[in-house]
Amino acid sequence: MKVIAFFSRLTIICNIAFLLFIFLARMEAQQPVTQKQDTVVAVSYFKDIIITLGVAAIMINLIMCVIYAVLIIIGRQRLLPKWLAMVNVLFLIFQFIYFFYT
Repeated sequence: MKVIAFFSRLTIICNIAFLLFIFLARMEAQQPVTQKQDTVVAVSYFKDIIITLGVAAIMINLIMCVIYAVLIIIGRQRLLPKWLAMVNVLFLIFQFIYFFYT
């Protein structure tokens, strides 16, 4: 069960990266474009990691929520913190709304 606890915490980190991804996307959408067509803007390393984790968060979170459902079905839900599972499920709902309805 330590593996599930580890991946649950990893999922929380990815969900935080998802929030940062949304924040950075909103900030860049508000800035006016003042570059030529042939110019390529370099993305910083930290920002690149945030974008990757933020986009991958929906798949990682979906897998973890399926694992949570399996644990509940087999009766082992006592082994993981309830707040962690609830936060991940709420983030999954928010991610579905963001990616599929926005």
